[in-house]
Amino acid sequence: MKNILKKTMAMVCATACAIGCMTGCVFIKDSGKESGNDALKDITVYMPDGAPALALAQLMYEDTKEDGVEYYVAKADAIASKVSYEDATKNADFCVMPLNLAAKNPKVQANYMMLGSVTNGNLYMISKTETQYTADNLSSLIGKKVGVLQINNVPGLTFKTVLNNSNVAWAELKNTDTAVTDKVNLIALADASAVATMDADCFVIAEPAVTAQVAKNGFHIVGNLQTLYSGENGYPQAVLVANKDFVTANGAWVKTFTSKVASAANWLKTATGEQIVTAINSHLDETLGETSLKAPLLTAATLARCGVKYIPSADCQSAAVKLLDEYIGINPTAAAIPQDGFFAK
Repeated sequence: MKNILKKTMAMVCATACAIGCMTGCVFIKDSGKESGNDALKDITVYMPDGAPALALAQLMYEDTKEDGVEYYVAKADAIASKVSYEDATKNADFCVMPLNLAAKNPKVQANYMMLGSVTNGNLYMISKTETQYTADNLSSLIGKKVGVLQINNVPGLTFKTVLNNSNVAWAELKNTDTAVTDKVNLIALADASAVATMDADCFVIAEPAVTAQVAKNGFHIVGNLQTLYSGENGYPQAVLVANKDFVTANGAWVKTFTSKVASAANWLKTATGEQIVTAINSHLDETLGETSLKAPLLTAATLARCGVKYIPSADCQSAAVKLLDEYIGINPTAAAIPQDGFFAK
């Protein structure tokens, strides 16, 4: 509500300025943000809880009331609503969201552009055994059962892509299905905590839940989906999108902002878990009571496995399109290929 009221007041001020003086004020279409000679204000940045919020943790830690930017951390399943309101003044100016969700959302495609990726994979395989899975032995999973978090979304799509790229057949089991012997048997995992009770040989889940399960239930990290997919650089997972009109009118400001996002990955190397969690908890939106991130788990090793790194669109466009095409090959409704203009140059 606070955000809506501020944006409404910004629009009222815009109208008054236009009528009263007709000069000296330039306003961005549909955004309610002042540019030109006036300081920018009421700029909204939304992101989902979890690893994506880590990518902007430094900016939230250093946030002040005077900087004109308001950060909001929302539930992951609520993030699409922050860019999809019919009333454009309610939508975020900047938003972090999964690449495939941004690519297939018509309103994102119409009104936003992708500035870059902010996380590049945080998915890992864990097991009670210590057998390590690499591209050379993924076929040893055939006949075994693998519990997969969010089997129809990014974790599941990525693991299926990894198996496809290694020419390893897989089958998705439903509740009454019997495991097959000639394919990897994938089972939907309700949440990361379910690994403690599910009958499976290994599991695919995301950091920092990986660290929690290793510490609490005696699991071992036995596979890295980032290296299994690309060998080194991971894949564009969470991306930063920005309102097109805002970017057009405020290019210099956006360049400064993205440089801060880029440097935030280095800040994580020295920040404490308490600093990170405090920063995020002080920027929650109405959908989230507190962050799911736990300070004791945010060690340097865990943070490194979260894949936080800003890569400009110009440098990750081809990787993004390739990944989206692979997702579409698994499920045509899971993603879409954006127009070239979606990627900021």
